[in-house]
Amino acid sequence: MPWARASSAGRATVLPSLVRPKTRASAAKVALESVSRAMAVEFAPFGVRTNVIQAGVTDTPALRAIPGHERLAAQARERNPFGRLTTPRDVADVIYLLSTDEAAWVNGALIRVDGGEHISGATG
Repeated sequence: MPWARASSAGRATVLPSLVRPKTRASAAKVALESVSRAMAVEFAPFGVRTNVIQAGVTDTPALRAIPGHERLAAQARERNPFGRLTTPRDVADVIYLLSTDEAAWVNGALIRVDGGEHISGATG
């Protein structure tokens, strides 16, 4: 593996600049989730709630800028029980719901907005 080098102490040194882009993005997302959980604990005494929205494959200009995006979108539609991509409106609606008084007890959560894509079991 070009991104890791074994040391004599039984450790590995990871060089993020050599890790594949998808791996770097995944690591960044996990770090963001961890920071959000810490913020949920630290800021709750001040009345601040912190949650993470994990959107499904969302039809945006950013998606369309990815080479091979048509294939990604087709695979996501195939996995999704509703047979469609997540829309920016889907995500905005959940953010709105989180801003209501009824969601006042939601804190430190990872909320998937993907229509069930993550549980479908299909691999595309």
